[in-house]
Amino acid sequence: MKSRTLIFGLLILCTTYTLSACGRNREQSLDAIAPTIAPATTNQPDDSAPDASTSDAKVKTEFLGLAGGQAYCDHPPEAKMTCSVDEDTLHLEIDINASTYARWQVKWDNKAASALTGNETLYLHAKRNGEATPNLYLVENDGERIAVNLGKYGLKERWSDIVIPLAEFKDQEGNRPDFADVNEIQIVFEWSDMRGELMIDALRFEKAWVDKVALSQEALSMAQTLTVPEGFVIEPIIDAVSAITQIQFAPDGSMLISLQPGRIWWYEDMNGDGVYDLRRLYAAGRTEIVGLLYDPLDGAVWFGGRGKLYRTADTDGNGAADLFELRIDGLPWGRHQNNGLVWGPDPDPFTGEEGIGWIYFGLGSTDDLEVGGERNATVLRFPRAGQSVDDLEIVSRGNRNAYDLTWAQVPLNDTATAAKWALFASENGPDFNNAPDEINHIRWQHHYGFPEKFGTSFDEPESKIDNLPYSGSLYPVTAHASANGLTYITNPAWPAAYRTLYVSLFGQVFSEEIVGHTVDRIELAPEEDASGATFRGEPSTFIDGLDRPLPLTTDNNGDMIVGDYAQGIVYRVRYIGAD
Repeated sequence: MKSRTLIFGLLILCTTYTLSACGRNREQSLDAIAPTIAPATTNQPDDSAPDASTSDAKVKTEFLGLAGGQAYCDHPPEAKMTCSVDEDTLHLEIDINASTYARWQVKWDNKAASALTGNETLYLHAKRNGEATPNLYLVENDGERIAVNLGKYGLKERWSDIVIPLAEFKDQEGNRPDFADVNEIQIVFEWSDMRGELMIDALRFEKAWVDKVALSQEALSMAQTLTVPEGFVIEPIIDAVSAITQIQFAPDGSMLISLQPGRIWWYEDMNGDGVYDLRRLYAAGRTEIVGLLYDPLDGAVWFGGRGKLYRTADTDGNGAADLFELRIDGLPWGRHQNNGLVWGPDPDPFTGEEGIGWIYFGLGSTDDLEVGGERNATVLRFPRAGQSVDDLEIVSRGNRNAYDLTWAQVPLNDTATAAKWALFASENGPDFNNAPDEINHIRWQHHYGFPEKFGTSFDEPESKIDNLPYSGSLYPVTAHASANGLTYITNPAWPAAYRTLYVSLFGQVFSEEIVGHTVDRIELAPEEDASGATFRGEPSTFIDGLDRPLPLTTDNNGDMIVGDYAQGIVYRVRYIGAD
């Protein structure tokens, strides 16, 4: 995928990253740590309350179901604030300027309550009138606090669900609260002129964020604008997932997706109609996720980005990850990073080891035409039991930014009686010249040219780079098309001509010429180059009309799954037969 900074810019320009709201009557079967806010009384003095001498009202309540929980308001004399409770709804009316503040707080005895772990979510049902858009702080016993802005989490001028993963509370340096020590919530109006009202009628912590979801009419309409070859249908299966980077399937058909800003959702199809209707937030709070991998051996979920690789698990069965093992840290990254993850076959086709479980992934260059570190611009592999960068092995070099990898069993020549495993990689070409993107057949200890060579090598004499055999691309993709997602279709329900390799072309980023925005089919033909048996690819458009296609995979039935990064829609492509 093209430059990290620009992709985030596209996210801002092309999409709005919002939280899905399902109304006030969300599923109450969630394992809530505490119930909705209880009724409160106002203006009742209490010696145990913090100093609130400038307060318009103190609000004492069994808040969040915690004995001794106490809420109150305070502000300096130059600010105006009134606090009241009406029919179980808290009303905060404020009139302040940028030089002052107004605050509502609730404290509880965290020694008498279940300590937070940071894997929970904070749920509010709230509404604002006027310009009341405050910050919400989690506060520790010693007064240390970290905030999020409620406006960025969906506070509107109508009743809305606001759901904030605690893992997303972090400061600019990435520091998070000591969640076990948190004993206070503050809602603070500050840093700008504000006049208006905030109303809250529910506030609680939940152990897992679970939502019922349904396809929007917009997603159904968008699917009608896409074109696929005769006999195929393309249908949306989820939407509202802007900035989706990878998709994985568990054996039971449930689907995991990663979002670039740092969330992983786990979707279920509860009624078996092929459309996903329930989701759980599996993990959140990571700066960026571009690699995702489900482990069929033990149900763990691996994810990576920005030089890190994690193995995670849900040990208590509530749907949210609570075990995070940092297996790799410190890989050099910059313009590019470590990308999509894929399990290698067992035994490993390159080296023959059995039972190890190698994870293959690309690590991109740190700059446009500079490799960076020793492991940059490579395809790497890492054993399932690996614990650090020292367990990494370099598979190939000269791969500028291999965003995605896929293994497939393909004949290597016309007379082959049995298919052999082949590893394919998509590769982003340079941003500031017209060298092509590439689709490569990855061979053990080969060099793929970057930064010296781009394109094919079929007509070149035998050559080496850094003492490794040089391999060119099997398909030099149009420059700046941004070749990214990669999958190989083996579904016997698909016609033979369509059981082959596919690539998603995200589309131009730095170039003014419009290219890509499609999923291409690549017909593979056996070929010999200076280093031996490989493939030549012949492309054709398979899906047209997408905005920013990125993740590409197959579901458990062998049908194609493609995610549109900008539109936030995931589609399934099936073959139903020609008329």
